[in-house]
Amino acid sequence: MTAGLDLPRLFLDLYQLTMSQSYWRTDPNKEATFELSFRSLPKDRNYLVIHGIERALKIVSNLSFDDESIKSLRELRKFDESFLNYLSEVRFTGSARTMSDGDIAFAGEPVFQIKAPIIQGQLLETVLINTINLRTLLATKCSRVIHAARGKPVVDFGARRAHGIEAGEALSEASYLAGFSGTATVSGGIGRDIPLVGTMAHSYIMSFESELDAFRAYAKEFPSECTLLVDTYDTLKGIENAVRVGKEMESVRERLKAIRLDSGDFLTHAASARAAFEKADLSYVDILASGGLDEYEIDRLEREYAPIDGYGVGTKVSVSSDAPWSESVYKMVEINGVPVSKSSEGKRSLPHRKSVHRVNGTDGLFAYDTITASGTDSDSPNGRPMLRNRFLNGERVIEPVSIQSSRKYHMSEMDCLPDKYKNIHKDVPYPVKTLLPDQADPG
Repeated sequence: MTAGLDLPRLFLDLYQLTMSQSYWRTDPNKEATFELSFRSLPKDRNYLVIHGIERALKIVSNLSFDDESIKSLRELRKFDESFLNYLSEVRFTGSARTMSDGDIAFAGEPVFQIKAPIIQGQLLETVLINTINLRTLLATKCSRVIHAARGKPVVDFGARRAHGIEAGEALSEASYLAGFSGTATVSGGIGRDIPLVGTMAHSYIMSFESELDAFRAYAKEFPSECTLLVDTYDTLKGIENAVRVGKEMESVRERLKAIRLDSGDFLTHAASARAAFEKADLSYVDILASGGLDEYEIDRLEREYAPIDGYGVGTKVSVSSDAPWSESVYKMVEINGVPVSKSSEGKRSLPHRKSVHRVNGTDGLFAYDTITASGTDSDSPNGRPMLRNRFLNGERVIEPVSIQSSRKYHMSEMDCLPDKYKNIHKDVPYPVKTLLPDQADPG
C-alpha cells in the first residue's frame, strides 16, 4: 500500500479490508472525513511535538495495492474477486489538511484530517496512526530532554535499543527536529543532512595493550575530533590518561576535543575531570556524559551544577520509556457531510470536520487554542489556523518540507510556548476551547 517507502503494502488491519468490501458492495463513493488526534496527553506531558506528518503524506500519496498484494489477499479466500479488482485500482483522490512537523499540539486537536471516499480513508487508518504516533512520542520525549539540558548539546545514541530499524531511524529525525545536535545512527543521518556524531566503544579500549595506547592511537587517527571514553577500567585513571594525551596533542598543535563518561557517579566524575583539565591548562576540553540518561536525570545533574558540557541519550529516549504509548485515535467525524460521533463510555468522540486556531497573547506567547467546526460561523475566530491544505482532489498542493526547515520552524514555536508548560515534573494544562455546535465548552 505504500510504494516508495520502507513499509509493506499490506500494513493495515484486516477489518479495514472487510469493512471496505462491505462499503464497496453498498456505496463505495460515500464521502467520509476522518481525523487523527490524541485523546489525552501521555504521562507528565503538557504538550506534544508533532512529527511524522511528511512521512504520512507520502504514504497517502502512494496509496495502492500491487499485483503481489492482491495475490496475497486472494489466497486468504476471504474477498470477492471483483472487490480485489477494485482494490487494485485504488488511489487517493481526496483532500487532506494537517498540522506541520514541528508543531506543538494538545489533547483533542486534530493533527491529520482526511476527506475522501470512505474506503480510501478507512484503508489508511493503521499506517497513519502508527507513523504519527511513534514519531510524535519520540519528538516529545526529545523536546523534554532538550529543555532539561538547558541549552547544552544533546546527541542521539538510541538506535541499538530502539524497537526495530525503522524506529531507530525515526528517532534520528525526531531528535534532530526537537533540537538535538546530531545522531550516532549513520543511516539516520546520511541522506537527511543530520549531523553524525560518534566516538569509540569500550571494546576499542580493550583491544589495545593499555588504555593509554588506545587513546594515543585514536588521537593520531582523528586528531581534529578526538573524544576519549574514560570509564572502561578506572574512571579517575582514565581521566589522567586523557590529560596526558591532551598535553601530547598540544605538543603537535592539536587539541583534545572531549572526554566521555558512560557510567558511575556523573556528578563526582565530571567534577574530578574538570579539576584535572583546569590544573593541566586544558580547560577547553569538553566533558560529555552518556549512559541511562533521560530528561529527569539530566535535570537533576543540571540542578546540581554538574560541570558537564553535553549529553548523549539512548535507551530511555529511544523507547520513550516513561510514556511509550498514547491514546492516538483516528475517528470518522462526518459522513456525506453529516456530522457523526461515538458515545462509548470513556471513548466519546466529537463530531464535525474541525479547525484549530491558536491565539497568542500580547507578549507573543501562546495563550489558548480553539477547536471549531469547519465551514461554520464559529470557524473564523482570532488566531492562526493550525491545519493547512496538503491534498486537494488527490493532488499534493504544498511541496514536501525538509527536516531542516521543520527543525527551524519547531524552534520558533517552542520559543512561543510559555515556560510553565515545559515543566517535566508538573501537569500544567494548556487551555483548549471547544466551540462546536451543541458542544460548546468555554474552557
